[in-house]
Amino acid sequence: MAEAATTETAGTLDRHTIERCLNDRARRLHFPPAVEDAYEAYRREYRARVMSSTIVPTLLIYNLFLLVDYVLLPQTFALALFGHLMVVTPLLLGVGWIVRRRPGLWMRECLSASLPLAMAAQLLVIFYLNRDSANAEHYHYAVTGILTYANVNQKPTFRFALVSTSILIAGYCAVLIAAQTAFPTLLVGLTLITGVGYVTLVANYRMELDARYAFLRRMHDRFEYELSQHEATHDPLTGLANRHEFDRRSARLYSDRRLANTSLGVLMLDVDNFKAYNDHFGHPAGDACLKRIASAISAQLRNDDDVAIRYGGEEFLVVLVNAAATDIKAIAERLRRTVDEFLIPHVDEYGHVTLSIGAAAGRIIECSMPELVARADTALYEAKHRGRNQVCLASRPGTHDS
Repeated sequence: MAEAATTETAGTLDRHTIERCLNDRARRLHFPPAVEDAYEAYRREYRARVMSSTIVPTLLIYNLFLLVDYVLLPQTFALALFGHLMVVTPLLLGVGWIVRRRPGLWMRECLSASLPLAMAAQLLVIFYLNRDSANAEHYHYAVTGILTYANVNQKPTFRFALVSTSILIAGYCAVLIAAQTAFPTLLVGLTLITGVGYVTLVANYRMELDARYAFLRRMHDRFEYELSQHEATHDPLTGLANRHEFDRRSARLYSDRRLANTSLGVLMLDVDNFKAYNDHFGHPAGDACLKRIASAISAQLRNDDDVAIRYGGEEFLVVLVNAAATDIKAIAERLRRTVDEFLIPHVDEYGHVTLSIGAAAGRIIECSMPELVARADTALYEAKHRGRNQVCLASRPGTHDS
């Protein structure tokens, strides 16, 4: 789930922002807003996972402490039993249920902080009621274990850990003073709780820093992976899919039996007299021309199922999934007209840059992809034969219709 959240939020970020955060030598507990939002989405999933995996061990260890109450302080055991089973245990289960529902930051952290505070309050109440008992003299030291659980096991954000630790330590000190604890015990207790508070806060701070920068590294690695995947499957000049990606998509379409009756449209596009354009204006101008045409082709794709491919040189291929023959002809005509209206200057003999397009349609169960491509290619040559700057639609194998 946490990995899914990372994937989902990756689209809201950009690689350069992540790299700037990674290269920031002043390691911080706060990112720029977009990165912070992505990190919080990841943390929401992570905290839900942690709560799910720790709730049972926490309940078990916490309630096993009742044995200490039963042996050392039997006179208040009934009250301790009530506090454990009727107050803190239901609270822990309720907070666990809510956190697993993935609430917002403030609700999640406040609810999580309420658990150790409730545990400490229950323990200190029992200690105060038994303040005159010799067996209770060291009972309150168990608060340090609760503080460790709060800051290290729960892994709250540092600012919430700092506030909850301050409240817990202040409450602990107040109870010891109110109970008129003997000075040596009071001194040991205050020293111990302060030391544990400091050490666990430092650990919490470092864990949050590590978690934040692990998140950045994970996002950076994802961007690197996506970039390498894109480079492997897309043409570097135009950004359109390459032949490898075309083969992969075709194989996926034809391997899914549920798509057997799906109609496909294939457009084969060629820039008219492009060699003459390239020879006259030069390769940089030729590249710019191809990129502009590729952008126009991408704009005509209807959804993620459609794909545009740079098939080779000045040839492009478009595969339209779930498209009727009339839709295919209309899309091809829009493409032809769009490029025609660019009025990109050509050599004088040809006026301006134009496209010739051949189109073919058929159901997956009836035609293989190579057959559709071959029919579209034949229709393309027919369009060129008829004078270029036009669309020809192959109606069935062996024939075509303009």
